[in-house]
Amino acid sequence: MAKAHALPHTPWARPLAGLLARLRRRGKRAPSPIASLGPGWAVVRGRARAGSNARRAPISGRLGLGWRVLVERECGVRGWEPVVDLCEFVNFELQDPSGSICVRACDCPIVIEVAERRGRGGPFAPPPFVVAQLIARAAREPSAVQGVLFHKGFRWREWVLEAGSEILVRGRVISEPGDESTGYRALTEVLVLAGGTTRPLELTE
Repeated sequence: MAKAHALPHTPWARPLAGLLARLRRRGKRAPSPIASLGPGWAVVRGRARAGSNARRAPISGRLGLGWRVLVERECGVRGWEPVVDLCEFVNFELQDPSGSICVRACDCPIVIEVAERRGRGGPFAPPPFVVAQLIARAAREPSAVQGVLFHKGFRWREWVLEAGSEILVRGRVISEPGDESTGYRALTEVLVLAGGTTRPLELTE
């Protein structure tokens, strides 16, 4: 079972990934039919279909194929600093009129811009209890959380991919062994969509 995992805490990594994702989208590369895909980077539009158990987003409680939560605190001239950055996904099927392909989302770096909800707080506007819990868990020491909650401004965002949503996926098509073999032959090869070592899997509307 996939578990929520903290994304690497590199101050420039997430803003840079988001910037690169936006620049690539401006290229307006047309989506390819799933049936025509081959190994390499691709853009595909289709509907996300459940492949296994749903995941419940921690702030809103929405059910979906995956979610990401980002909580940031205000740091003066430095802008906003991530305090919590969690992501949990299951693998799912992406379907279009030409066919379907598995999206390997459970263990890939992901940039998601789907069904966003957000909120803000500050010294006189405490966060929802669940947001405070997420910060406390990330800080590991409740005494260290007080400065985050009551002496700084903060904001949080939550993205959820719901089953049946039509999305645009940018990722790398790779070949993996399938689940079935034919006689004495080796396992058949299947194509899946995944993220790469230098580029995350991108899910947008």
